[in-house]
This record gives sequence, C-alpha cells and structure tokens, in this order.
Amino acid sequence: MDAVSTATLITAAVALVGYWVNQHAKRRENKSRMYAEALQVIHSYEDLPYVIRCRSGSDQVTRAELAQQISDVFTKINLHQNLLAMDSGVVGEAYADLFRQTRRHGGPHRREAWNSPPVATDAEMSGRTYFPYDNEPEQEICLLAMRRELSPWGWLLRGSTRRRLRRLRVERPPWSDPVFMREARARLLSPRRTGGEE
Repeated sequence: MDAVSTATLITAAVALVGYWVNQHAKRRENKSRMYAEALQVIHSYEDLPYVIRCRSGSDQVTRAELAQQISDVFTKINLHQNLLAMDSGVVGEAYADLFRQTRRHGGPHRREAWNSPPVATDAEMSGRTYFPYDNEPEQEICLLAMRRELSPWGWLLRGSTRRRLRRLRVERPPWSDPVFMREARARLLSPRRTGGEE
C-alpha cells in the first residue's frame, strides 16, 4: 500500500470516527432530554395531591380543571413509558417500576387530598401537608439504567444492567412513614380540622 492510499485510509477512518462521535453526542443529548422529561412527569404526578389540597374551592369548575390536569399527567406518563420502552427495554422496565411504586402512594394521597378541605390560609401552606412517596430506591435504579444507557456502549451493557437492576430490586430496603409523619397526618385529618366537632 502506497503513501497516498494509507493517507486516504487514515482520513476515511478519522472521518468515520468523527461521524460516530457526533452521532453519539446527538443521540445522547436527545436521550438525556427524553429521560429528564420522563422523570419530570413523575415529579408532576407526585405533586398532584398538593395541587388538589391547594385547590381554590370545591366547586364543579375547579374539579373539572383538576381532573383535566390529572388526566394530562397520566397521558404524559403513558407517552414516556412507551417512548422509553421503545428506546431501551431496560430503561423502560426501570421507569415502569418507578411509576408502579410511586402510584402505590399516589392514589391514597390524592384521595386524602380530596377528602381534606382546601387550604384556606397562609399558615396552612407551611408544612401542614406532607405526602411522602416510598420510591427512592426505584428512582436510583431508574437513574442507573438511564446513565448506563447514555454511555457510548450502553446497548452492549444492557444485559449486565438488567442483571444489576434485578439484584437491586431484590435488595430493596423496606420503608414506612416515620412516626412524625403519621402524627402530622392524624392531626391534619382530625375531626376538628375537617369541620367535625369543635
């Protein structure tokens, strides 16, 4: 092989590597945005009980507006579950686990918020309402899957990522409301606060 052929081959290889690096950077940027938006929707879901609790009133218009807002959040979650599952089965599975665990608390929290009177004063806004979610381990697992998928060799790591995620699920620590949260919730829902006995 002469010098010209060697130079041409090296130039082509450099161009090919450059193209691959640029394509990976673009894919990584798009995936990062998609992952961030998917996680943001989970946070929006977690905020729904607070939105309900801070509703402006108990009239039909307010209920309809809140129902639409809740429906929009569920629609976005379904969209992101589908997008993530198509992008990577491992990430889609981790995100589905995160939402499943978050939803275990979301329904009861929303029910509690609907059954509580709307917040009426500034004093009620500060620390009187707390809706905890036992989903931190699932968030960490989902973030791990997303980070590994964003690496240049993410598609090659999917098997080991899936095995690692399974192990983390098995080792998941148990969780329950701390005593102070249970006491605060009991005070919030006491008959005196809900308009029962004085």
